[in-house]
Amino acid sequence: MAKSESDSQAANPSKTIYPFFTRNNLTPQDQADCYKLIQKLYPNKPIIPASNQGYCSFTLFIGPSTVLQFRPSLYHLDLSLSALAASIYPFHAPKTSHIATLPCSKLELYSMSRIPGLSLPDLRSQVPVLARSTRCLENMVISFAAFMAQSWHLAPPSSVTLGKVGSSLVSRLQLLSTSLPLGFRPIAKKLLEDVELVTSLPWVFTHGDLVAGNIMVDPVDGGLTGLVDWAEAEYLPFGVCLYGLEEMLGAMTKGGWRYCVQAERLRGLFWEELRRTIGEGGEVVERVRMARDVGVLLWWGIAWDDGRIDRVVEEGRDVEEIVRLDAFLRPCEEGLVEVGMDRVPKL
Repeated sequence: MAKSESDSQAANPSKTIYPFFTRNNLTPQDQADCYKLIQKLYPNKPIIPASNQGYCSFTLFIGPSTVLQFRPSLYHLDLSLSALAASIYPFHAPKTSHIATLPCSKLELYSMSRIPGLSLPDLRSQVPVLARSTRCLENMVISFAAFMAQSWHLAPPSSVTLGKVGSSLVSRLQLLSTSLPLGFRPIAKKLLEDVELVTSLPWVFTHGDLVAGNIMVDPVDGGLTGLVDWAEAEYLPFGVCLYGLEEMLGAMTKGGWRYCVQAERLRGLFWEELRRTIGEGGEVVERVRMARDVGVLLWWGIAWDDGRIDRVVEEGRDVEEIVRLDAFLRPCEEGLVEVGMDRVPKL
């Protein structure tokens, strides 16, 4: 549930320290040590920092097929989860291994296979004409539906160990129903009343941070090529991660959340394709829609707070999260394309 950020500095570590290092109370020397280790491990290989850096990690590309990621011990990767993601979704999740622990900074270094394509923010900045095209957007939502259908058709595991969110799903909905800004409480209360309709859906291994920077797409046709950053993955009811569809249909701007002009039609196309690929009728699909709303509340109704995820978002403190809640729970309301800051409910 980490919120990603964009770092666009040059790759030269001697010029400016990256926000990741200052945020984690690390020094320019710690950053230089990271580069020194990489140059030792991969001599004469180009080192290119990812244009969209996550909150909990510092990511670099080494050649065409390798990704390296430094993470503080607080945000270390559970390699069993990484392996599970790669085994369940072999074409959509990277293979991950632990390389080293830096002696001074105690940063953990991981190596990952590189998912092909561009991240969604990179596609929008580097190939804007394609990113806005009907063909690209249709391919994106249809391929996302196909990806989701994979987990629906997998045989359920014999036993599931629930993670932080799954094990507290009901109690989190209870907290949201009483503590969210007033305009969202009726939605949370209704979902709490009907939560068994959601929890009775198949529990599937679910990506835990489906934001734009973690969505990889083909720069030729816009189709989904994979997802990165499975650090928060866990078993959850099918459909809980469908808040990610909204990331494909819109983006946060200075004025608020802005949807593409085709958003309503594309959303309909996604649900039509999902219904076809999972092979279920309207009653089941309606429960999946409820799971999607639960996911919106869980991911944007609860603040990140450096990973604690135990505080409900507040007016005046978590503005972007509340704007997303408003946009995602009432998408394209009254034909609006932009859900601006003025739509944030006031108490």
